[in-house]
Amino acid sequence: MTQGRRPLIPEWAVQERLSDLAWIQENLDVFWPAAQAQYRRAGRGAIVVDTTIRPTGAGNPFTYLAQAEVDKTLDHEAQRIVREYDPDTEMVIVLFKQKGRISVYRCRPMK
Repeated sequence: MTQGRRPLIPEWAVQERLSDLAWIQENLDVFWPAAQAQYRRAGRGAIVVDTTIRPTGAGNPFTYLAQAEVDKTLDHEAQRIVREYDPDTEMVIVLFKQKGRISVYRCRPMK
C-alpha cells in the first residue's frame, strides 16, 4: 500500500474476508455439490448460510435460494452477482452474520 493512501476497506474487513474465504474453502465438499444439484433443480441461485448459529455436533444451517427468492429477499449486490455468475463453473455463497450483516461471494471451485 502506498503511504498516505487510505485502504479501500478497513483492515478488519480484509481479515474477515480472508477468514470467510478460508471457511468456504474448508466446506467446498458440501457447498459445491449442493449448489450444482440445486441449480439443476431450481435454476440460478445462491447457497445461503446462517453463520450466527451452529447446532451442537453439526455445521451451520444452509439452504439454496433460487434467483426469484434472491430478488425478493437479498440486496442489489447479491441480486447482481446471482444474475452474472456462471453456474457451470461458479457458485454464489451468502453468509448471514451477526448484527444483520451479510457477505456475498462468487466462488469458482478448483477442480
